[in-house]
Amino acid sequence: MQKYPTYLYLSILVGAASQSALAAPINAVIGLDNSQIVEDSLQLSLTPNTGSLLPLQDNFAPMTRLESSQDANWFNQINKRVTVTHRQRDLSYSGTLTRIEKNTRSFILKSKDYSMTLPMDDFYLIPLETTSTAEKKPEVEKTEGNNTQPQKISYQTNELSWTPQLSLIFDNDNVSIYQQALIHNNSSSSIEIQNSLLHYSRTAAPQLFKAERSVMMMSADNPNVNYQDNEVSYSLGGGKLSIAPYSNTLIPLPSSNTKIDSSSNKASLHTYNNNAGKTDLNFYNDLSFSLPKNGLPGEYKTFWKRGDLLIPGNTVRLDTVREGYPVNVTTNKSQDISGHLTLVSATSQKLPSTQVWEATIVNHSDTKQTYKIEQNTNGIVDVLEGKEAVPITANSVLVSGEIEANSTKTITYKIALKN
Repeated sequence: MQKYPTYLYLSILVGAASQSALAAPINAVIGLDNSQIVEDSLQLSLTPNTGSLLPLQDNFAPMTRLESSQDANWFNQINKRVTVTHRQRDLSYSGTLTRIEKNTRSFILKSKDYSMTLPMDDFYLIPLETTSTAEKKPEVEKTEGNNTQPQKISYQTNELSWTPQLSLIFDNDNVSIYQQALIHNNSSSSIEIQNSLLHYSRTAAPQLFKAERSVMMMSADNPNVNYQDNEVSYSLGGGKLSIAPYSNTLIPLPSSNTKIDSSSNKASLHTYNNNAGKTDLNFYNDLSFSLPKNGLPGEYKTFWKRGDLLIPGNTVRLDTVREGYPVNVTTNKSQDISGHLTLVSATSQKLPSTQVWEATIVNHSDTKQTYKIEQNTNGIVDVLEGKEAVPITANSVLVSGEIEANSTKTITYKIALKN
């Protein structure tokens, strides 16, 4: 890499520090795919989506040069000598910046020895010529009555978004509901946000960055997830949050703990044909609890806590996460009990039909286990006979109970089905 005089490094550092000190924080409603930004129009922090600019005052002066601040720095150096250094590799070039291709986000650098096209997002820009104040183009055109004062403007951008990270951690008879937000800065500029909201609308996959950095931001001020106007949001408070270019920042959201109300081994199956035979019962661990506070809907990863370790389970989707709402989650396949269901007899293969079923359950563990078998039939349940069998819908029954440690249990019940 080429070396530059000490005064050049000092100039760059002072310029960067001045820009950071003068940049005002932006206000944002951060969505899963994009964000709605409010800031001054003199120099935008992020690139606005086409057609999304919204001046927030009735009589506003004509506005130009609305590209993001990082792009504006590139445009200001056209036909000037610059040095570009690669963000990841030990590589740098010097020459005249002759052209910028905004559609492909590339630039052309010329010198007496070469002319090359390079990607803007892969390089840092270092100006080698001082731009005088008279040469700088104003971002807001001067008109009568306008003294280039900043104007509030709102716009939408795809360069700022967030992804919820949701987890359920089970520890004996307790469950912890953990919620975090991973905020993505997809731009080539450092940004500072303040008085902003996280807005939950739909699940979206985060963009993968060439150079990803993750920072855990801890805060003692954790307001609750807010449900208002049929929207789900979370306030980031009045503090400032700085996010580096092309980086992810992880922040905590309100978490909670609650007691597990019940735990059982549950198997579900459909018995739509009336052919006699034995069907294996696949039992899964089924847990029930009530939510202690409002939270975010979405997909939750489940874990079992063993000391300081976390054993992964299934991913479950919770569409309603409101205070006091009862939740049933299925975490992983049961290793404690197994069984099968057998059709012993049937008066007819067509409806109406009276069927006799036999459920055999084996407990392989050293402790008593609770089980549930949910059977969906091919008709309307008219009559049901059996100590542990109860109807739960018009065409399904539930067989439930307890089985002693290291034992086998058989339950027989009769179902009369009709059309």
